[in-house]
Amino acid sequence: MAQLKEDSPECPDRYQLAYDAAVRALSQQDTTLSNLRNRATGLVTIATLIGSFTGFFGVGTKEKLLPLGYALGLIAFIVMIVALTIYVLLPKKNWSFGPDPKDILASTERIYSRLLWSQAIGMQNAVQTNGEEIRKRANVYGVAVVLLGLEAAYAISVSLTER
Repeated sequence: MAQLKEDSPECPDRYQLAYDAAVRALSQQDTTLSNLRNRATGLVTIATLIGSFTGFFGVGTKEKLLPLGYALGLIAFIVMIVALTIYVLLPKKNWSFGPDPKDILASTERIYSRLLWSQAIGMQNAVQTNGEEIRKRANVYGVAVVLLGLEAAYAISVSLTER
């Protein structure tokens, strides 16, 4: 079986397939990051609700305030969860979620398949870089989830201790 040359007429779709796969991968990463950020904002909401209900309704009342040490513990959990969430939500410079039209227009390449190839290579590099950053942010999100669970357990123990 004869091996095809990269630019041979028999192999024109190879670069188009790679280009399309890279576009899909970057689009999926965009969706993954958006979902991660949405879940992270939910953590802050839940953390503050746990703190508020424990401090004002679950344990503390007008007559008997939540002891300062317990209140500071709840505040510490909320601050840590918010700090981790901010990291997940921060924008990232040089983030790529698709082909760069400016790069395509600036290219001096006149052969379509080579232009597709160069764009696919660039997007593949972005897929890898984005993936590493998404993993970092997902790990930070995971730590925030653990802290939320610990905050809930802390709130329950505070409620049981103060009743």
